[in-house]
Amino acid sequence: FQSLYIQTITPTFYYPPLVTVAMFFILLGAYYIFDTANSQKNRFRMKRQGVPEHIIKRKTFPQLPWGYIQNPRTIKGDDGKELFVDGWYRYGRKIHYTADMTMSFLWGFSCGRFAVIPFFYFIFFFSILVHRALRDEAKCRLKYRKLWVEYTALVPHRFIPGVF
Repeated sequence: FQSLYIQTITPTFYYPPLVTVAMFFILLGAYYIFDTANSQKNRFRMKRQGVPEHIIKRKTFPQLPWGYIQNPRTIKGDDGKELFVDGWYRYGRKIHYTADMTMSFLWGFSCGRFAVIPFFYFIFFFSILVHRALRDEAKCRLKYRKLWVEYTALVPHRFIPGVF
């Protein structure tokens, strides 16, 4: 959609090269955080479920550095439940959503900043992810009880470390 918008609505608009390069590197950084955060979370779950180590440490493409944490920091409840508080998830409970929203914003921003249409995906995605985060937290509060209170004290921010 964005490429069609650029071609038909803003074919003569160009960002200065420095802005384009900055957008590219922010996009790469956001992808790195998104990919490695999800990898850390999924590999933690795999290890907890007893998946063999050679499968967890597979060398398939793409495998980015810091996608697996050997001995992750966790908090454990009296009932045996365990929460992951290491890697990217020590900075925010939904840090992978932040990276995802950053990427979707940049895709809209790459079309120029003249209309709402290119940002439709970001706006829709933002509302979905915020709703999902709040819904997940309500479920986790019921599921983990005291452990969730300890977890939110340890990782107080949802999306942006130090902000929200």
